[in-house]
Amino acid sequence: MLDKVIMRYHSLFLLLFLFVISSCSKSDDIITERNQSLENILTEDFLKNPSQMKASSDGKMVIIDEFGVNGFIKVLDQDWKLLHSVGKLGEGPDEFSTYPSLSLGDDGKPYIFDGFKNTLYSLDINFGALIQEEFLVPERDIVEEIISISQSEYVFRPGGHTNLFTKISRELRGPKKSFPLSIKNSHFQSQDNTKKLTFSSNYLTKKPNEELYASVFNYYDELLITDGKEIKFHETLFGNLLYDTDQTNIAFTAIASTDQNIYAIYYGKNVTELENPSQCNLLVFDWKGKLKENIALDHPLNFITIDQANGILYGFNPMNEDNPIYKLKME
Repeated sequence: MLDKVIMRYHSLFLLLFLFVISSCSKSDDIITERNQSLENILTEDFLKNPSQMKASSDGKMVIIDEFGVNGFIKVLDQDWKLLHSVGKLGEGPDEFSTYPSLSLGDDGKPYIFDGFKNTLYSLDINFGALIQEEFLVPERDIVEEIISISQSEYVFRPGGHTNLFTKISRELRGPKKSFPLSIKNSHFQSQDNTKKLTFSSNYLTKKPNEELYASVFNYYDELLITDGKEIKFHETLFGNLLYDTDQTNIAFTAIASTDQNIYAIYYGKNVTELENPSQCNLLVFDWKGKLKENIALDHPLNFITIDQANGILYGFNPMNEDNPIYKLKME
């Protein structure tokens, strides 16, 4: 009799334990959703057409301002006062054949890349000087964007839709390796009982000081995380936004990251609904792919960057003629 009582209490205790564990796991899956107002920090009308922006390791901001006066590469201090304005179009030294792209090295130093000349410069933000770097990537490799620059290698997003990214050594005749984009049947979907591969622009970021990469896509609500060798996470996030041959659906327009999180700008609407967008969503993931926050922002953004040292996200929308730059303090 005593044994039966003990077994009954043991069973009740086990059921209670499983209920508590189940409740905890469900609460862990709750996604924080909230509205957030962005702060407009633009105090001077010195930006004409900003297209890219990065925060250096010491908190200074570097902006590519394509129609900027006295140079389209601008360096600003933490109070957003203009320190330097360099760079112009041309064929001479320190001149660019087109408006360049902007990257940060693993050491936090800004780099400027001229894709048409296949030329890389480091930017001395203290003196506003461009220093040409040795760049050994062959001209036949179309470099859309340099994602990471370390002492040993470059990581760049190549042209076309075959590879997600390419890594190449900074040493002469060093190793080169690409990570394919068409993995896990990426972007295949049924249309009229057939399967078609539809190209989608992607946005790529690298985890600081670690070999992890995250990518989101313009036409698909997917997040992909890889270590460059295998897929760590690749899922459709909401399942309600698929490519349509008769209309264009817009999913993501930007991505950035810190040691802890991945930040992505998401619209999830048909392009006809986005003629004059009034807001967007900032999705925050951890590096295992878990969606932690879904933040409705009160202004549309098409570009974001993060000042990790000060915990601030900056963003802007190049389509906005007033060229405002917005600030969001990350919690």
